[in-house]
Amino acid sequence: MGILIVVRHGFSETNKRRFLSHDIEGYPLTKEGKEYILKASKDLKKLDNIKEIISSPILRARQTAEIISDATGLKIKIDERLAERQMGNYNNKKIPDDEKQDKTDYNWHTKEVLNGYPNGLEKWEDIMDRTNKFLESLPANENFIVVTHGDIIKAIIASVLDLDEFGVWGIRANHGHFTVIDRERKRLLLIGSPILSDNIIEKIKNECTV
Repeated sequence: MGILIVVRHGFSETNKRRFLSHDIEGYPLTKEGKEYILKASKDLKKLDNIKEIISSPILRARQTAEIISDATGLKIKIDERLAERQMGNYNNKKIPDDEKQDKTDYNWHTKEVLNGYPNGLEKWEDIMDRTNKFLESLPANENFIVVTHGDIIKAIIASVLDLDEFGVWGIRANHGHFTVIDRERKRLLLIGSPILSDNIIEKIKNECTV
């Protein structure tokens, strides 16, 4: 027991416009984003013994959770600790353009981390602190669907595998993709997959009944 099915929110206006934003409101899912989550929810309907959906308070995550809720009948609980990474001076601005950057150099995100977060991007240790508190608050014998954001998914994986920020740097879960975690055994069953295959659904069911 103790399975987490972590879903990154669907494709939203922030992604379409290449914006960074931690705002609660203002950037909904696109039409395509909603359709993708609806399709992905069909896999979640096959699962039993899921207690509830826990979602970030950010609009794009809430809308994702609502679509999953409509498909599965599960209730939604909002948890502030699953919110988007605080963007500091980057908030509501376009992702810094690296197209003209010398590709032998680090990109804006790496520079921000290595230089001590001079523009106010939320520090990794602060993300890990709230992520760990969230994970510790979950009943050990319950299974949940968690809807959140890319960096928070990395933090959840880092917590399970005891890795630092650079240890999970190359991990990416696309919008609407699934990551499945066995909390009790501290292992990953799936990372950033667009589907829950019949094999993984059976594996999740088996883990949930142990």
